[in-house]
Amino acid sequence: MRPVNADAVRLFLACATQWRYAPMSGERLGLDYGGVRAAAAMMRIRPSPDLFARLREMEREALTALGDSRTGR
Repeated sequence: MRPVNADAVRLFLACATQWRYAPMSGERLGLDYGGVRAAAAMMRIRPSPDLFARLREMEREALTALGDSRTGR
């Protein structure tokens, strides 16, 4: 893993329980960014636009891999 991605990957993995789900279908919608922010603070990871962009990319890829929302399934 490239060091530039290390914080984003660590944060993404730490937020495994921070998914939001649609009430009726149970479909995964995306990460709860409030929970992500709290996890980053606890991990002493400094938020930045670059970190957020990397996290969002992993979020999109996870949604695609899991067959959930925003993927056009």
